[in-house]
Amino acid sequence: MKAQVLLPKVFNFPFTYKSKIQIKTGDLVEVPFGSKKEIGVIWKNNYSEPGNLKIKEIIQKTEYSLDKKFIDFIEWFSSYNMVPIGLVLKMAIGGVDKFIKIKDSFFNVRISKIKKFKLNNEQLVALKYLEKNNNKFDVSVLQGTTGSGKTLVYFERIKKIIEKNKQALVLLPEIFLTNDFKSRFEEFFGFEPAVWHSKITPKQKRVIWKGLFNNRIKILVGARSALLLPFQKLGIIIVDEEHDQSFKQDEGITYNARDMAIVRASFENIPINLITAVPSVETYENIKKGKYGLSRL
Repeated sequence: MKAQVLLPKVFNFPFTYKSKIQIKTGDLVEVPFGSKKEIGVIWKNNYSEPGNLKIKEIIQKTEYSLDKKFIDFIEWFSSYNMVPIGLVLKMAIGGVDKFIKIKDSFFNVRISKIKKFKLNNEQLVALKYLEKNNNKFDVSVLQGTTGSGKTLVYFERIKKIIEKNKQALVLLPEIFLTNDFKSRFEEFFGFEPAVWHSKITPKQKRVIWKGLFNNRIKILVGARSALLLPFQKLGIIIVDEEHDQSFKQDEGITYNARDMAIVRASFENIPINLITAVPSVETYENIKKGKYGLSRL
């Protein structure tokens, strides 16, 4: 049988290969490409293939597979931002050829006793408001001045989500991925967060990538690029400091991570919370139009 395989490169189309093994859309496979071997993804069969070409054969199937919702999001992301679909895939699985035989595993090692936090009445009201749509797509904004306890409210929200064996993504501007945030996280959850940004090592990326795939990582805190990682049971997205201009990437593949996070939440059919002291102009306009809910501290 024949299959379309998308490679994480500059191409805007998948390549046709023969397969003797049972495969499905989303499976990561190893294929010959030129004189090398590459890892690609079995893609949808909606691309025409040129005739009279010698078709190579898929070498092997890996243990990993992307789900349909993530594939649909990658296609939408490519079309909306006018980026070759292969480059978007590269953001999602770049360097995966080095991940396939990885033996490292991520463990949320408990490093401290959980500090007990008690929400005040205002925070409890805000939490209840955010939780009104737990199992479907919904955009809600939590606005509050610095020190009002916004982080504690969404930590409580996340805690309830991961207790259902789901995953949570917290997007932060890279400048806010500080030791202060890490300390507050550890005090609340009792373990170190998995952190994804441009400065982490290739080994850390491999460990996190695999940890998300096997659902060992329940909470990922990351900068823009964390949005295009292969979560298996994503249950909520938090965009902290949603007004921050650094969510807009202006070099290479240009996109607004806050807006793309909202779209991914839509594809996943999960809630997304935008956290801010002063909403961005776009968010304020959507609040006025009734598209986004709003709770204030």
